[in-house]
Amino acid sequence: MCKSLGIAIIVVASIAWQAHGAVNCTETGAGRFADPADTTCQNYTLCVYVSSTNTYLAYNYVCPTSSVFNPNTAQCTASSNYVCNVSTSTNNTTTSSVCTADGYVADPSSTNCTTYIECVQVNGTFTETTYTCPDGTYFNPNTTLCESDYNCTTTDSTFSCTAAGRFANTADTTCQTYYFCVLANNGTYVQYLYTCPTTSVFSPTISMCTTSYTCTNSG
Repeated sequence: MCKSLGIAIIVVASIAWQAHGAVNCTETGAGRFADPADTTCQNYTLCVYVSSTNTYLAYNYVCPTSSVFNPNTAQCTASSNYVCNVSTSTNNTTTSSVCTADGYVADPSSTNCTTYIECVQVNGTFTETTYTCPDGTYFNPNTTLCESDYNCTTTDSTFSCTAAGRFANTADTTCQTYYFCVLANNGTYVQYLYTCPTTSVFSPTISMCTTSYTCTNSG
């Protein structure tokens, strides 16, 4: 009797884990990964690393209607861009004024980096879906992942956005910070101040963080 009960507990625990995350994040590491059991290619798992506990959290998501998850780019994309036997599903999406390519971008309405937008182009039109990072994590626009140790920096009044894009912070003598300007639905610009990953700097030439650019800002 005790032996049978022990087996039952193990089976229940296994089912509960699979319901929480379709991917073993300990094996994959942080990132977005396709659900190997999903024949529609629409389901994927977001693996979030929590540095304080040295563990991973797994969250299951579904790509917007008529799109699929491409494991090669780790992004949702139109079904015409990735071959899969797709079945349609329902998701709340809206026409986007922020998205310019398939992928994940910072939510311009968020002031604490806790939400982000998934951009998917379907039939020539971008749709956006807003997601919230797990508790205690923040969206890092450089890695496009929710991270517990990302430092969300507020905007600086010394800079004012006049166009959408990424711009160098000329006041930063290390060249590691830059401004991300997003055109909001009301026609105004929302600005964010971000920091490049360690050992990289922001290049105003290519508008990206890189290790090949020589910082020329002077104090």
